[in-house]
Parts: sequence; structure tokens; C-alpha cells
Amino acid sequence: IAPNTVLEFFKLIEKINLPAGVINYVCGHGATVGNSLSSNSKTGIVSLTGSVFAGQKVMEAAALNITKVSLELGGKAPAIVCADADLELAATA
Repeated sequence: IAPNTVLEFFKLIEKINLPAGVINYVCGHGATVGNSLSSNSKTGIVSLTGSVFAGQKVMEAAALNITKVSLELGGKAPAIVCADADLELAATA
């Protein structure tokens, strides 16, 4: 489901006419596509939502070029809870 959500987001992004290459959406198997992107010296930042193992592989590949990495690992499903939120509902949701 997650790749489809991002694809829909990118369809919206296309409508604002950013210059080519400013933002890119690439899908593929991590061992092939992810490693190539993570270890490429032209990559400015890698963001991954996935398993701890996948995060370790991304960090390992990105370390070669000291590429910035943002990881959300282990299925913790983070959420931003605002000060005026119903905390009981936020905790159960």
C-alpha cells in the first residue's frame, strides 16, 4: 500500500511543475535499486520506512559518501499528537 500512496502523492507533485530532477520517485527491490541509490555520490538524502535490516543496509551503503539518512524502522507507526488532541484516542489509534 505504501508505494501506491507515494505514487499518488507524486501525481499531485507533477501538477506544480517542479524542474525535472528536483524530486524523484523510484520503486524496486532494495538489494538492487535501494543499494544503487543509497551508495550513489549524487544522492543527497535517503529516506526509508522499513525493517531494521533494510535500515542497516541503507546506512551501510550511504556511509560510503556520508549521505544523509532518515530512517523509520520496525513498524512503530509514529504519529504527531498536537497539544489539543484527544490523548486517549491518539493512544488507541
